[in-house]
Amino acid sequence: MPSKRTKQPKLKKRAGVLDVARAADVSVATVSRAFNIPDLVKADVRRHVLATAQRLGYAANPAAKALRSRKTHIVGAAIPTLDYAIFAKMINHFQDVFSRQGYMTIVATTGFEHANVFEKVKTLVDRGAEALLLVGAIEDPALVHYLKEPHIPVVTTYSYVADEIVPCIGFDNYNATKSAMEYLADLGHRHFAMIAGNPKGSDRQRSRISAYRDFISARKLEGGEHVVVRDFTIRDGAEAMRTVLEKFPDTTALVCNTDVVAFGALSESRRLGLRIPQDISIVGFDDAEYAAQLDPPLTTIAVPAEEMGRLSAEMLHASLLTGETPRFVRLDSQLIVRKSACPPRGRKQLRLVPTG
Repeated sequence: MPSKRTKQPKLKKRAGVLDVARAADVSVATVSRAFNIPDLVKADVRRHVLATAQRLGYAANPAAKALRSRKTHIVGAAIPTLDYAIFAKMINHFQDVFSRQGYMTIVATTGFEHANVFEKVKTLVDRGAEALLLVGAIEDPALVHYLKEPHIPVVTTYSYVADEIVPCIGFDNYNATKSAMEYLADLGHRHFAMIAGNPKGSDRQRSRISAYRDFISARKLEGGEHVVVRDFTIRDGAEAMRTVLEKFPDTTALVCNTDVVAFGALSESRRLGLRIPQDISIVGFDDAEYAAQLDPPLTTIAVPAEEMGRLSAEMLHASLLTGETPRFVRLDSQLIVRKSACPPRGRKQLRLVPTG
């Protein structure tokens, strides 16, 4: 006689996120946010979703939660360019810290265009960046709002502004430039000029230009309006040097806002037969690796690129682990005195052919 088969009870299907969404009359995205990013969901909606989930016996899958909470182990950095060793040095130290913690760094370059930063940041976030390093103060309200939405930890570098919207790990560009001006004035210089980058969209350039002009005014020196704006290439530095000599021939001290530009200015001066520093003193900014190898070695402002990269990474990593907001850190810049500046000695003025 055949044995009677015991009928197995029908197992109840486990509720999924779609079931919760339908029962609560909300979107799947709202259910996901209620569990994983509760700050983005109104309190009453979240309570309703959680109560519905409990009634249906729904529990979030830990593996899926990890994906939804963006544990990608990717961090992003948006910087002006990798052509300058000073930015590459910062990123190398940033990347080294995160690499030891198992993170991959994606770097996006923005050029020196303020308008490009927002798009690059969105691209980094879309590719899974859990944290971001930026260069310079954030001045775009849309970018500030965007960064608040996904609650991504962010630090800015290369500037220190005590009331900045997001934490910054940088140095005081104004006082850095002021220290170079004081050094040149103490040598006896009274006739100044500056080669600067475009101040539009660059708080660093604006701070350096302001420091230059304020110092000229306070000391009653010559050259407050002698600011030549160019891009940051050796060729631009050379062209700007010719402009300075044509328009401001009494200049005895030149302040350059990057070492790249100072390199071009120094080379052009020598090509025209000027002696550096006897005929004109030149000071740079950054202390690039080649600055000490120029002829003569370049007096310049050393910026803490390595520290900015390392501290930014350490603080962002701590923020990812604990949820704490990174701190504001003010680092020191330093005037490195070499041989491209000396007391003014007077010179025979050059007769240059205008470049147009």
